[in-house]
Amino acid sequence: MKCSECENKAIIEIENRAFCKEHFVKRFEETALKTIEEFNLFNKGEKIGVANSGGKDSLSLLYFLAKYFDKDKIISITIDEGIPGYRDKTIEIMKKYTEKIGVNYYIFSYKDLFGESLSNLVKKNKIKIPCEVCGSFRRYALNYAAKKLNLDKLATAHNLDDESESIVMNLIQKDIQRFVRIGPNVGIEENEMFVPRIKPFMFLHEKETMLYAIINGIYALHEPCPYTRFGIRHEVSEWIKRLEDYYPGSKKNIVNNAIKLKNKFNFESKKLSKCKICGFPSSGEICEVCNYRIAYGLLTK
Repeated sequence: MKCSECENKAIIEIENRAFCKEHFVKRFEETALKTIEEFNLFNKGEKIGVANSGGKDSLSLLYFLAKYFDKDKIISITIDEGIPGYRDKTIEIMKKYTEKIGVNYYIFSYKDLFGESLSNLVKKNKIKIPCEVCGSFRRYALNYAAKKLNLDKLATAHNLDDESESIVMNLIQKDIQRFVRIGPNVGIEENEMFVPRIKPFMFLHEKETMLYAIINGIYALHEPCPYTRFGIRHEVSEWIKRLEDYYPGSKKNIVNNAIKLKNKFNFESKKLSKCKICGFPSSGEICEVCNYRIAYGLLTK
């Protein structure tokens, strides 16, 4: 199979078009740069944090941002949930890579922030769907870290697969409020306690970030979190992958049409106040994370 742009041998096919190594890298980086420019994701001089799990997506994002922007303004943040045999491996990978490319890094753990690791919490409380608890804890931890480090923006490596999966999950779970999180520039209600999140890779497929990492010699752990099989995302992910195989472009259509719906109907987030326990933004008197901490004996009301 030949490249759609030249006569060289193609190494990947994306939405019925084939690309050689050179044109694939060009397409990949131009797509991310266009997303940053078109959606005004950040401005010159801003301090950008990268949520770095040590996986292929986040390490590729770190590499890309360090290549095109000021490395002194880029900070790598890893959240250690406390998952033995998984997170400890990715932390080791992250440490080596950030040191290699000369980017500062920080690690924040569930144990320090909430008083318990995820694995111990799941075991002690026999939590059936760990992803629900972990998702809330992780969002909280990332925002806490971003505020602590005085960041202007927090970049996540969400790709087209991630975004399309989230949209379908929100529809299945009737969570229309989460439509405010759709798009490369997450538009939660302006609040001094929130650090805006950006997604430079949102219009790139997961297989593209995988290949980009391989081409650039980025060693990453490719094993999924051991808890993912318990959540709805795993099922939705498999379904969307099959859909994309039969109808190339399905993921992009899901995302683009969801953004159009969001803009047309102007979905608004709930009005927020401050959690009376931790002081972070909350739609009720007590935020979701503090409610979990109370329920699992990590905090007294």
